[in-house]
Amino acid sequence: MQPEKLIENFSTHMKSIIARSISLASSLNYDNVSPLHILYTITEETGSIAGEILYRTRLEPKTILEYLQAGAPKFKSNKTFPELDAGSKSALEKAMLISYEKGHTYIGSEHLLYGLLKINDKPINDILKQNGIKLKLLFQEIDTILQSTTHFPNMESVQDAIEEIQDLGAEPLPNFPPMPGGGLLRNKKEKNSGALFMFTTNLTDKKEAEKFDPIIGREKEIDRLINILSRRTKNNPVLVGEPGVGKTAIVEGLAKKISLGDVPDILKNKKILSLDLTLLIAGTIYRGEFESRLKQIIDEISGRPDYILFIDEIHNIIGAGSNQGTMDAANILKPALSRGLLRCIGATTIDEYKKHITSDPALERRFQSINVEEPSPEETVGILKGIKKYYEDFHNVNLTDEAINSAVELSARFVHDNFLPDKAIDLIDEASAQVRATRKTSPLQKKLEKLESDSQKTRADKENAIKKEKFDLACELKDKEKKIAEKISLLQKQMEREKRPARKKVDAADIAKVLSNKVNIPVDFLLSNEWDRLQKLKNNLKQHIIGQDHVVEELAQSLSKSYIRLTETKKPFASFLFAGPSGVGKTEMAKALARELFMDEKALIRLDMSEYAEQHSISRLLGSPAGYVGYKERNRFTDELKNKPYAILLFDEFDKAHADVQKLLLQILDEGELTDGQGKKIHLRHSIIILTTNLGADLYKSAGIGFGNEAQNKESTLNNEVRLSVTNKLKEELGNSLFSRIQTTCLFSPLNKENVKKIIAKNLKTLSDGLQSRQSIKITPDDMALSELASVVHSNDTGARNAEKIIQDCVYDLIIDIIKNHQPKAGQPRAEKKEYILTKQNNEYRLI
Repeated sequence: MQPEKLIENFSTHMKSIIARSISLASSLNYDNVSPLHILYTITEETGSIAGEILYRTRLEPKTILEYLQAGAPKFKSNKTFPELDAGSKSALEKAMLISYEKGHTYIGSEHLLYGLLKINDKPINDILKQNGIKLKLLFQEIDTILQSTTHFPNMESVQDAIEEIQDLGAEPLPNFPPMPGGGLLRNKKEKNSGALFMFTTNLTDKKEAEKFDPIIGREKEIDRLINILSRRTKNNPVLVGEPGVGKTAIVEGLAKKISLGDVPDILKNKKILSLDLTLLIAGTIYRGEFESRLKQIIDEISGRPDYILFIDEIHNIIGAGSNQGTMDAANILKPALSRGLLRCIGATTIDEYKKHITSDPALERRFQSINVEEPSPEETVGILKGIKKYYEDFHNVNLTDEAINSAVELSARFVHDNFLPDKAIDLIDEASAQVRATRKTSPLQKKLEKLESDSQKTRADKENAIKKEKFDLACELKDKEKKIAEKISLLQKQMEREKRPARKKVDAADIAKVLSNKVNIPVDFLLSNEWDRLQKLKNNLKQHIIGQDHVVEELAQSLSKSYIRLTETKKPFASFLFAGPSGVGKTEMAKALARELFMDEKALIRLDMSEYAEQHSISRLLGSPAGYVGYKERNRFTDELKNKPYAILLFDEFDKAHADVQKLLLQILDEGELTDGQGKKIHLRHSIIILTTNLGADLYKSAGIGFGNEAQNKESTLNNEVRLSVTNKLKEELGNSLFSRIQTTCLFSPLNKENVKKIIAKNLKTLSDGLQSRQSIKITPDDMALSELASVVHSNDTGARNAEKIIQDCVYDLIIDIIKNHQPKAGQPRAEKKEYILTKQNNEYRLI
């Protein structure tokens, strides 16, 4: 690296400090510039990080100046200008090394201060001790700010750089102190090395533009972008759209067109520079440092009509750098924008644009907004087909059309916290990575990985040698690194000559596996046909739910209608009101629906609405609003909704909830979405809403239909009069506004004795299956036992709710005795009988 290239990486304050130190030494008749001269100049360098550090330590510049004046020669020597002494050169060298070690893109005043303290200069140590400053604490203060994310260019000649600085001393210097700004150290020949190029990336550079994916279906937005940039005034466009719709990609597309010359003459040879705002702010913990960087960028770009500044996430400039009353970045940009000195492209989301940009009219009128809409699924398929080659080459796979169509369809249906095409691209990218990971590593690949590992270790050793100032060892390691690089190059060419392994295919099943892990939905559900599941639903539900065949028929028919109208509304997939006495199977029906429709009983999100009887309990559902205790804390209900977009949302005993909580359902049933305490919308378009209630249960009894009425051994049915009475009762209690929004109201019939008998038989079979798998014991009830158990359950007037408890009370003790008998005792054989019949003899239940 050339010495002048290193000097170009000196910050403005760094250059000013060196020049002022030379001037100070000259004014005091010194032949050499000592470290103490530099330390004094740092204390006088307003706005520099090192100056701020020393100011906070209460170091008195006056004590340093008095020390220098006391030791100053009385007469000026024959030297035209002072030279850096050995200590100053060493300090500068250590400043460069610490900058390199930290990976910084510049050498600033903070690095120089570190170097001055590191050389252990006696006059400096005396001054610090005189001012009561501990060296250890000062080092800690410097370490806190030596943080950055950028990479410093290779350092090859620190000594040459020092000599270059020494040569600059031959230029005429004004009387001490010189004007700040480091103008003396500016190169006569302008180069791309200032703040503008330090904190930006040239998107129109051909090598950079080659990295961009092709832009498909955004011709309209790119044309509008070109038109606004071609205007005489107000030529600053801002792209506004949801995250992931392709705002940055549009700017990259324009940059690619400029690099290819495929733009109007007015934009030819223009350069789009993307500002790295994070890097710009990084490390600017001291007042004025951020503003200084940004002002320097604006000064460099002003008057350069061939430069266009691109600021992604432009809303972040509002308040950026603002501290203790200083101006934020927006106010610094406004004058340059208003005078036409700066052309700028911005990109931000709709919410952030409204919150930050439109709230500042002076800033908003500088920009022309371009709305970037989410592409349709059909357009997204075209986009993915256009870019799939890049993902195929990167992952060495073949993306089938089936995989692309599946990625678009499934992401549109199941992913609601992102937008097309980004969420579809995420699926094909991760699915390709998953398929690629199954491929075994070839011997040549293993050898290549070993060489790359050796190269990294050698590079690390070289950098460590540089830090320890073992430059001879560093040169040896550099030669070794070069030889390894040659071997890697030869091996890569050999791998290219050999036949690459056949590419694996990425299909719809791979896409479904990735999505299943993201949204916690079974793969079988994602791959199955929804209409086919609906057609099988009726028979499957009748096997699980006893005595409610008419409700099953209504559910199956209503869900089929919902499937047909799904693309025409934003309402939930379906909404039901389950009404009927306790214990008839309302909650069990919801569980069975989750199991059959979504292939997972965990897809049922159940809320016991009796817990939400108070007005304030609505915050338990949605989360606390801003400013209240619990704001931003985790909310179980809303988190489950976000993680399970396909689910059954069961509001159990809904009539017991507070009226304000009930009103919450109006938004859900109308718009298919819910707004939580933080103002974020949760989409419920693919959810099924079920409300259960016991309202009107007394009307069943008054009509002679109930658990205690033994007039029927056949299925209890609801006549039209009872249906009308119960429906009117529901409207009266729930309100017509809510009742009219519910898609289907299902009235459950009370269970007769025959229904209860079937339920008990089903429960006993489940019990027997469990015993058979664990203890090899099978239990079969006879008709008498079933009838007696059914009579006990049915007489309690609670439906089948207490069936399991009755079985526990009557049968479990008998089972325990049987299990005990099956355990072999000492010296006795194990009981052989494994099949038992449950019956009732002499008013006692027995297993025989």
